[in-house]
Amino acid sequence: MDANDLQKWQREKAKELFEYSHKLLYAAKQLSEHHIAEMEWSMKNALDSAKSAAKHDMEKLKDLQAEAAKEATKRAASYQKKVKSVLKDISEGAADETEKHLEQVRSSLVNWLQDAENKMPAHADKLSKVVNEMSATGQNMFKEGRKIVNQVAEAAEKNIDDLVKKSSGGKK
Repeated sequence: MDANDLQKWQREKAKELFEYSHKLLYAAKQLSEHHIAEMEWSMKNALDSAKSAAKHDMEKLKDLQAEAAKEATKRAASYQKKVKSVLKDISEGAADETEKHLEQVRSSLVNWLQDAENKMPAHADKLSKVVNEMSATGQNMFKEGRKIVNQVAEAAEKNIDDLVKKSSGGKK
């Protein structure tokens, strides 16, 4: 790799890191907005409860608490979905970038092997095929691993949703 190629590669990497830092910053902003909304709702609920308690209106306080518990369940489910969406976007972006880099490495390796084939003695083509197949297998394994991780995450989310439904159904 000559100096110009190295500089070009460094600029590309810097640009990718800069873009990824913006994605992370945006994700943090979204999560912060969700946190702020939850804090505002909690403060409003606490203020209403405190006003009712100060007036010794226990019946209204009891109703406020019951309503707050129902709303909190809904908000928790909504919050979970929002956070999951943000994290899923980040993880998919990271996996896509990793896959892209793996493809670049594989391509560079294949090009190097093709250059080396011309300079190597007989049977170099067999070595080239082995290395090429190994890199293709590695790439396929990465894709399958990514698929499995997504399936496990979806199954875990389904189990959590089922648990939440059962627990809210059992209280009614």
